[in-house]
Amino acid sequence: MQRKEMRAPVVFTLIRNVTIALLSFISFPFASQALGTAAMGVYNWANTFVYYFLIISRLGIPLIAIRECAKVKDDKDKLSEKVQSFFVLQLITTALSFVLLSTIMFIGKDTPMFKGDTWELIFLLSLNFLVGVFSFEWVYIALDRVFYMSVRSLATTILATLLIIVFVQNDHDLFIYAFINLIATFVTVTLNLLLLKREGIKLSFRRKVNLKHLTKSLLFVFGITFLITAYNQNDSLLLGYLDDSFRTSGAYSVGIRGIEIVITIITSLSGIFVIRTTSALKNDDMPAFHRVISYSTNITFFIGVPAVLFMIGLSPEIVGFIVKDSPYWDEAAINNAILAVVLLSSLMLTYSIHDGIYQQVLVPLKKEKIYFFTMLFVLILNIVASVLLALFVFKDNPLFAVALVTLLSEFVVLIILFITAREYVVRHIFSLNNLKIILSAGVSLGLVMLIKHFLPAMAYLATVGLCIFIGGIIYIVMLLLLKEDLVYAQVKGVKNG
Repeated sequence: MQRKEMRAPVVFTLIRNVTIALLSFISFPFASQALGTAAMGVYNWANTFVYYFLIISRLGIPLIAIRECAKVKDDKDKLSEKVQSFFVLQLITTALSFVLLSTIMFIGKDTPMFKGDTWELIFLLSLNFLVGVFSFEWVYIALDRVFYMSVRSLATTILATLLIIVFVQNDHDLFIYAFINLIATFVTVTLNLLLLKREGIKLSFRRKVNLKHLTKSLLFVFGITFLITAYNQNDSLLLGYLDDSFRTSGAYSVGIRGIEIVITIITSLSGIFVIRTTSALKNDDMPAFHRVISYSTNITFFIGVPAVLFMIGLSPEIVGFIVKDSPYWDEAAINNAILAVVLLSSLMLTYSIHDGIYQQVLVPLKKEKIYFFTMLFVLILNIVASVLLALFVFKDNPLFAVALVTLLSEFVVLIILFITAREYVVRHIFSLNNLKIILSAGVSLGLVMLIKHFLPAMAYLATVGLCIFIGGIIYIVMLLLLKEDLVYAQVKGVKNG
């Protein structure tokens, strides 16, 4: 499997996600300024709480469903059977998850965390996974419908951005903001259901559901997915408990927003690559398997390395743009947000690498158990260390404690995965080509920081945009001079028509 065969779906996905990221940098700052640190903290905490139940409702089904449906995508009868089986199972798990959420909410409704707007907000956000069970998004990923998903995602994001700008004006519009963020789910479900028949998929409730042979895989993937969620979200959840004003959680959410967007851009490509690594292993074609991993790693470094360096270098301007002139943001909250950016920016590279190892290597090889125990160990380490540091070492700044532990935990995950999957990934990660990317990004940032000192005073967005534009040109030129694989091959291909 050559790189040029993967280029079109990769390009479509990147265009979609980069455009969505740019739109997010319009809507999120607008909402952050309008709602303020406390209201954003409440939303962030409630969304994190609901997300745990979303993961329970999925039971790891989408990832296994993508793998299994990709195997039979050319046989419509078998594909329909697989789709129906996974759909019925997800209906059951979603209902059970909502019952569990409702039970916990009614038992704890008088506790400080669930008082005020939080209680109602959680139930509103729970619509996300109740309706999302009908989206069949995993079907379109398995069928490699990248263009359709890209167009649809762009349309829903543009719609949501316009609605936020028009209707979210102050901290009283918290519920409007939450509902607008659910619109993408409603639109996705509607379009996906309408187009399901065009894919030749027929659902019949007379058909027998048979997933016994996948029970073990589903349980492992569910355990892993839940651990990943707990690992990714426990920082926001802990900050909500440590500071019941939610101001720290609000500052943290702003600081990590851009980081999460870049991580999403990179990790969303795993859906493309996992199909191809699975196919290569099915055909016992290890050279093709390694070519896919090499290409995936190349893209991860190409995007991730400059993103990390420029996010750190421009952190004051990025946070300043998000919260500029808002009466709800004081200097302490802004400094906390900048601190979160600086400490956690490296996750854009490290988390993307470890997610790639899991989805593109361990899942196709059916070695999910390795990742399960890795994440279980690191999650326990993360929670214990975060609580201890926040309560006893950095009592005056729990955000610093939680962010620092998150950073260290991520390096522990990477070290374990490098050791256990070294046969498949080490040569692709520790390569001369990736060294060229790191060198080019470093030189680019150094020159941009030098140039920035001579720039006249400008708005935050103008400074960030100009620095990224200049840095991007320097970065690409450096990669061309060093003959880096991804850029050099692209330019050479254009020259050859």
